[in-house]
Amino acid sequence: MKKLVLVAIILFFTQCEKPNDCVKSTGPMTSKVYQDLTFSKILVNKGIAVVIQQGARWNVEVRAGENLVNDIEVTVAGQLLTLTDNTTCNWTREYGATTVYITTPTLTDVYSKTEQSISSQGLLAFDNLRLVSMNTVDGYSGIGTGDFVMQIQNQTLTIDNNDVSRFFVSGTTQQLNVNFYESGGIFEGENLLGNTIKIYHRGTNDMVVHPVDRIYGDIYSLGNVLCVVRPPTVAVVEHYKGKLIFY
Repeated sequence: MKKLVLVAIILFFTQCEKPNDCVKSTGPMTSKVYQDLTFSKILVNKGIAVVIQQGARWNVEVRAGENLVNDIEVTVAGQLLTLTDNTTCNWTREYGATTVYITTPTLTDVYSKTEQSISSQGLLAFDNLRLVSMNTVDGYSGIGTGDFVMQIQNQTLTIDNNDVSRFFVSGTTQQLNVNFYESGGIFEGENLLGNTIKIYHRGTNDMVVHPVDRIYGDIYSLGNVLCVVRPPTVAVVEHYKGKLIFY
């Protein structure tokens, strides 16, 4: 029996891309800073949490254990900043120990492929911002399941989701588009005032929204749309069991 266990362990390590990753400790926390980057979109891969701040200059700071910080890859192609954790195995370390702090003067899209949170530090006033937590239909590999926690003041905010991410958004926007294409995602927008809100809800959980002037769109599945107030214009079609509810 002991021989079988030993053989299994040997086979595991020989097949592992980076065997040392399995037992490597995190080490003391440290930072690595990238300043010579320009981008307007962010792709966050698994294992990485992100904090976004609006500022005059681009700055990316990776905070991780000193034994892992060099395994966090930061690249830019075109306008897309991609964050990747290249560690391949973890037996002994605490998960969620890597956070990337991003300062940028421009931002249009954030793609989540991580189970960790993506949050804002302070108010984000990018005119048109899209938060995406999808499977590969968005053109990138992986699935986003982590939370978005954002404070917004802008012209247009768009949410695209087809998995289980939760969106906690506060602030104000002129146009809010919330698209839940399937699955059990959650949108908590009670404290996000949207002058006009468009919904596409094919998910199974409830959305909470706060329309000021108008709400319109379609509800196709089991999830309800809960409105904090009734705006002057309402044009929502209930195609199945999900309802538009004012409370």
